[in-house]
Amino acid sequence: MSPDLKNPSQKAMGEAEPRADLAAAPVLLIGLFALLFFWGLVYLDDNGGGFNPQVYQPYASFDDLKASQPISAGGEPIARGKLVFQTCAQCHQPNGLGSAAQGAPPLAGSDWVQAEGPNRIIRIVLNGLTGPITVAGNQYGTGAFSMTAFKDAFTDQQIADVLTYVRQEWGNKGGPVTPEQVKAIRAETASKGTENWHAEELLQVPVK
Repeated sequence: MSPDLKNPSQKAMGEAEPRADLAAAPVLLIGLFALLFFWGLVYLDDNGGGFNPQVYQPYASFDDLKASQPISAGGEPIARGKLVFQTCAQCHQPNGLGSAAQGAPPLAGSDWVQAEGPNRIIRIVLNGLTGPITVAGNQYGTGAFSMTAFKDAFTDQQIADVLTYVRQEWGNKGGPVTPEQVKAIRAETASKGTENWHAEELLQVPVK
């Protein structure tokens, strides 16, 4: 009888001992994980929007998002004018509907705002306005209403931008205002100082 047949348990133990060999399956599994990890990084890079909180699906980047937004006829002045308007919104309200309690007339649907030319409203922003004014058939500012003069607070560019914004926002159909127009009227009315306008005075000024 051979030694192997005499000690079958010893033979089984010898066959069960671990061997230091590489197996094909773990290598393939590691490669698959690496491929999935790489694909995940590529997907994040393509769809993460540069981790910009302003980017959302289905846009993959801020440039894609910006390109999809409607462009106003005013272009960049509209965006700048909206920022300047934050000062005006305290009285005229963010929706442009004004405040009867403060005597501030609406800008949305205003015949003054949508006039063919901006000559009058440029003057209003430069020197402010005191007293009543009729807007779209309704009277505002019958009390001690007074709009601040902004000639020393805003540049020609800022006034042009904010007026371009209000003339094209809330459904308004007015044309853009240029810094050159503001500059010319600023020089023309320099002798007025910071004295406010009255509506009846402005009605004598051509709209363009």
